[in-house]
Amino acid sequence: MKYTVLWTKTALKKLKKLKNKNIERIIEKVEEVSDDPIKFFKKLTNMPLYSLRIGKYRVIAIIDTEKHSIIILTIEYGKRAYKTLK
Repeated sequence: MKYTVLWTKTALKKLKKLKNKNIERIIEKVEEVSDDPIKFFKKLTNMPLYSLRIGKYRVIAIIDTEKHSIIILTIEYGKRAYKTLK
C-alpha cells in the first residue's frame, strides 16, 4: 500500500532553496519510495526518525506505519543533516 507523503513548512522552505534539477530529483525519489519506505529509508540511531539519501542530500522523515504516512521534516546537504537534529 502506498504511503501518503506530507511535507512540513521547514522541508518546503529547504526544498525551494535548491536548484530545480535537485528539487525534481528529490520529489521523484520520495514519491518512488513511498510504496515501501521502510525498505529505502534508514532508521536513525536513538531517534524515531528515518533518513533517505538522494545524491548528496538527506531527507529526514518520520514514518507512521499505522497511518501509512511519511512526514518529511527537513532536507539537508550531506552529514550536516545529522548535526541539525541534535
